[in-house]
Amino acid sequence: MEIGLKKRTAELAGGKLAAAALRPDGQGIKPNQLLRAAGLTGRRDPLSEWQQKVLTAAIALIHAAGRPDPARTDYRMKTGDFLALGDGAPEDMYAYLAGETEKLVKKGVWLYDEKAGTLTRTQWFQAIGFDGREVIFRFAAPVAALIAATDPGDVEYRLVKGIQYKGKHTMAVFDIIWAGKSAGVVEYGIPELMKLLSLEHTRYSYGQLRLRVLEPSLQEIYDWDDEIFVRFGPTFSGRRAEGVWFEVTTGKAARELRAQEPEFKFAPPEDKPVKD
Repeated sequence: MEIGLKKRTAELAGGKLAAAALRPDGQGIKPNQLLRAAGLTGRRDPLSEWQQKVLTAAIALIHAAGRPDPARTDYRMKTGDFLALGDGAPEDMYAYLAGETEKLVKKGVWLYDEKAGTLTRTQWFQAIGFDGREVIFRFAAPVAALIAATDPGDVEYRLVKGIQYKGKHTMAVFDIIWAGKSAGVVEYGIPELMKLLSLEHTRYSYGQLRLRVLEPSLQEIYDWDDEIFVRFGPTFSGRRAEGVWFEVTTGKAARELRAQEPEFKFAPPEDKPVKD
């Protein structure tokens, strides 16, 4: 009985530690810091825009190399490709990149496996090295194994998107539109949509929801991805907006639509597409 009590005490302590790591403010993981991959839930450290670009590009190297080897940690990028990620950096670009790299190797992520009950704190990289011709990214072993074990589609659309987006609600909006990418027109009632965005306790009107959450989030999604085309608009009951509909196109068709209409499209009620 004493052994069972110790086990339950240890499990309780582990659960409390996981909760403290994933929800330091006690309010849950912020959507822009949430990561999900290979059955794990994670909370990443904040990243600057340049750090996001570098980490995303480095992760892409793992699956670009073919079938990933979980034991491999080193991946290489041409120096020119690395420097191109610094477009828009200050005049003293090399000092800026050196400083940002120093900060990046200190950044990491908490990973919680609910099924196994394990919590891991790891840095993204053990080291980042330069030899003149190439940049060598040495991933921390837990991260390399995680990405290698994850389906490339999940890496691109869950893990990488979670890293890229900075807006508080962007990841949640991405999840909403991505879920409807093959369903034609998808509608959400305002209460349902607010719950999906963790805004159910606010008093946002439809206009506030559109201007403060939907449009800024969609703009960030568009800034990162040219293979998504979104149309959305309100569903009215009388004079009151009771829902929001989305029509999402992806892939080559989305690129073609974006060439014609570079910005996401807000549509008035009369332009709502008819469901198939």
